[in-house]
Amino acid sequence: MGTANAAAASLQRALQRAVRDSPAGALLLSGGVDSATLAALDPRPVAITVVLAVGEAGSSRPACSRCAAWASFPPGCGQDGECAAIVARHLGLDWRLVRLSIAEALATLSDLIRISRGYDLGLLNDIPLLAGLRHAQGLGVTRVRTGDDADSLFGGYSYLRPETNWGAYLARRIPALHPPVIRLGEALGVEVSFPYLHPAVLAVARGLSSAELATGRAEFGAFVDQFDPELAECATKPWGKLVLRQVAAMLLPERIAWRPKTDLQFGAGMCRLETELAALVVPTMRSVCDSPPARFINPAHHGMRVLFDRAGLSIPPPGPGEVACVGCGAGLAAGRLHCSTCGAYPAS
Repeated sequence: MGTANAAAASLQRALQRAVRDSPAGALLLSGGVDSATLAALDPRPVAITVVLAVGEAGSSRPACSRCAAWASFPPGCGQDGECAAIVARHLGLDWRLVRLSIAEALATLSDLIRISRGYDLGLLNDIPLLAGLRHAQGLGVTRVRTGDDADSLFGGYSYLRPETNWGAYLARRIPALHPPVIRLGEALGVEVSFPYLHPAVLAVARGLSSAELATGRAEFGAFVDQFDPELAECATKPWGKLVLRQVAAMLLPERIAWRPKTDLQFGAGMCRLETELAALVVPTMRSVCDSPPARFINPAHHGMRVLFDRAGLSIPPPGPGEVACVGCGAGLAAGRLHCSTCGAYPAS
């Protein structure tokens, strides 16, 4: 497992303090390095993993637009349950695997649309969060821990790879951090705890250098990277969160410490709902919904709009000082790039 360098040792101490200062009755465990490290540092909370039920995708063929051309599901798709099971066995966790049927997942998605008052396709990522919080609530848990924002703090996102001054980036980024699970917890009356946003952890993150954040390996470092043909030709692929992986390597199996970054919608298999969403769009709807200013990423995004309309929601028009989103016409504060209604980016 190796010996941690100074940065990893500092991060481990900070995370130990963070979990000590933020007790919780449950942990949302995806089986990725972020949540698994928290489980290793405090294995007492009930661990909850939410996935789309095996066999509920309707076919053994890929069911989302990202991998529609593939002959089979790409590596990493739908593997949260398998990876979380490895973590649970290694640590002896009280682990609950929640399998949602397609109907249950779509119902949860409809609830997310009502809570957010938007039809951002990124809400597929939040299905395991809302379902996990509900399961915790059913167990009588009032405070739930998550691994949110480790990607923002330790270079997990691909768009952060060009950043050279990490301290300057975090000075801009940290004040704007607001995990979407906060609003879900508020809607349910469940408190959500974020150890990675603890002041001690933030202090460590601010002092990191690029060399402590990233490394290179032959394998893809993120699920979405395998869809990049240029990256596929590179002998060495970029990996983020190096310092966090070094902490995890001392506590967890190598497969977990070095699991590629996998967004919840892919790891939990919720991306496979795109086929169901696209089927909601009938020809008579297309002429209406495709008229300006409506814009859709793909047919599944169009299906999200159908659920939005079924919920009786409407696009909020621009107010004083606001501009119209280029994707749906919703009002946006001047300078805002992401539309919370349709998910467009850049939206203005």
